[in-house]
Amino acid sequence: MRLTLLICLLLSGFALAFGQQTLPAQDAASHQRTRPDLPPAKRLEYSLSGLWVGELLQNEGGIAERFEFSMQLRQNGIFMNGTAFVRLGEIWAEMQLSGFQLANGSWKLTETEILRYQKPDELSWCMKLYELRVEYTPGGLSLHGPWWGSSDFGPCVPGSVRLKMKKKSA
Repeated sequence: MRLTLLICLLLSGFALAFGQQTLPAQDAASHQRTRPDLPPAKRLEYSLSGLWVGELLQNEGGIAERFEFSMQLRQNGIFMNGTAFVRLGEIWAEMQLSGFQLANGSWKLTETEILRYQKPDELSWCMKLYELRVEYTPGGLSLHGPWWGSSDFGPCVPGSVRLKMKKKSA
């Protein structure tokens, strides 16, 4: 009895898998589902190329809570490169960075090289990774999200970034 039931199930599964008819090409096209519209953060309707200014925040335990911060970005489709500039008084650095857009629409950027800097000898620069999201605001596009990284002394105290695109002069 069990064997008969098993054979019936297998045969019905076989019939379902191989017995389906396929639609002719012209009919199949009319039955395809359209892709739902992507949310604005996932569209490539905008360009992130340009100068972004704002602040870099560092969680408690870092050398400071707030730094001046800017990024000069060049977008090429889902890829990005450029520079990041961080300043705390007379301490500053410019880092080269590159990255790409993730499937969720955010941007994963990584600092790859220190281009120039001014700092005390006892300070080690934190080479950061960012995961930034684009947001439409009444004032224009903004980039914001977390950062983390490491220095010669080990992991850095992480934080977040908030940037707005600097308006281009006409």
